[in-house]
Amino acid sequence: MKKVLALAGLLLSATVFANDKVEVQNIQVVNIPGGSSIQGIAHNNTNATLKNIFVNFKLYDKQGNVVGNTLAHGQDIGPGENFKFAADTNKSFAEARLSGVDVY
Repeated sequence: MKKVLALAGLLLSATVFANDKVEVQNIQVVNIPGGSSIQGIAHNNTNATLKNIFVNFKLYDKQGNVVGNTLAHGQDIGPGENFKFAADTNKSFAEARLSGVDVY
């Protein structure tokens, strides 16, 4: 049940842009040994290599309280390339929301 709720929350933010540089899509929650992995694709929409991409998520309990955060980090993502990310966590949560994408 936990994973279904998390997936529903993530699908609300299925495509997100960070300063028109990165598009995040195909977000899903996957069970892994010892926890969960929030996975998806971050696409470089620019004509330049992005040195660092951070895909950030907030984790919430059933009452809507923040219970944690997780992130995925990719480096040297070339023009038009996809970064297949996995943001792993061992925290128990009812919902996860994409909270931001940082590009440096």
